[in-house]
Amino acid sequence: MTADSRRIVLVDDEEVLAWSLSNRLGRARPSWIVDTENTAEAALERLRKGQVDLLVADVRMPGMSGIDLILAARLEQPELSVVVMTAFQTADIQRIVGAPYTGFIEKPFEFERFLELVDESLAARPVGFSGAISVQTLPDIVQLYVLSSATGMLVVDHHSGEGRLWFDRGAILHAATVDARGDDAFYQIMMWSGGEFRMRIGAKAPERSIQSDWQELLMESCRRIDERRRRDEPHSTTKGWTQSQAPPPPESDVDAFFDQLTDESSPQGISSTTYPSPRHVQPPEVTMNIKDSLTKLNQIDGFVGAALVDSESGMLLGSEGGGGINLEVAAAGNTEVVRAKRKTMGNLALKDGIEDILITLGKQYHLIRPLRARSTIFFYLALDRQRSNLAMARIALADVEKELQV
Repeated sequence: MTADSRRIVLVDDEEVLAWSLSNRLGRARPSWIVDTENTAEAALERLRKGQVDLLVADVRMPGMSGIDLILAARLEQPELSVVVMTAFQTADIQRIVGAPYTGFIEKPFEFERFLELVDESLAARPVGFSGAISVQTLPDIVQLYVLSSATGMLVVDHHSGEGRLWFDRGAILHAATVDARGDDAFYQIMMWSGGEFRMRIGAKAPERSIQSDWQELLMESCRRIDERRRRDEPHSTTKGWTQSQAPPPPESDVDAFFDQLTDESSPQGISSTTYPSPRHVQPPEVTMNIKDSLTKLNQIDGFVGAALVDSESGMLLGSEGGGGINLEVAAAGNTEVVRAKRKTMGNLALKDGIEDILITLGKQYHLIRPLRARSTIFFYLALDRQRSNLAMARIALADVEKELQV
């Protein structure tokens, strides 16, 4: 291998994206060797076979998540540079992974920016990372395992005993301590003020004792932690959680984490954002078409927010407005609504399609409309009930659908 050569391992479960990035990297940097994988497990095996200069990884993958891959890879090669591709908020991931985490890029991205980040990552090798991470409160690490669709058991060691949390593709199924199980055990573990944790990837839950949504669990946990912190200040400090003996980072902001989940200050309320489907890479012209279509919906009387959603994954393809509504959370939640309705129709042997689903609230209308051309994708439109005309909104939504190309 020459002085200009670099060996890169690129992993993403989207085969088209991984193949496209590998080919373009090969053309842009002919002396580089780019190996592609579609699972984190396969990428880790390749890393163990020889020295690698850079790991490029997606966060959300089936089986082992990108975060667990990074931690495991840096145990093998402590000075390994990493570029993370993600559709999640980068501040949360950076806080969990820690230094010397090289950089990240949010999907969708331009190849030129991706190449620039790769060059920067290879230009100066980081100090090194042993795989240790430290957080001030456990909801931070739980949120990341949820967002990365992890399956396994999180074991938490505390001076009062051991706590265990089971995940299944990001869903929290079961929690247990010495004297509690279910929601009570979950809150008990989240309130522990110090200890160590480890993740056993792939471990299956022995039962399901938790039915609550993960957002509800984390919001309530953060409320309790914040209440205790306010009660104890200024007489005590919070101990960090470590996976080894790495020094803890600055104190995490529980209030900011709580606000993120409730979306009281979400930037989605004032801007448009677009995300690719996790199974399809959208070309730039399609991304712009989605933006333009959602912007047109902003002209509807009583408009609050709108989103285009992939019902196969629950991921946003694009969003506009939102006000006090977290459109990413709404996308995931309404995906379950669409799936439940389709399942019910199947059970009733109804040979028909969904034109739209109307949810009438005290102050708002929420309208769900699957695309006729691609029923796996749907519009979600939120309207102020006092200022909107539902019939006109349906007509406008149908007109926008005709011009949309995905």
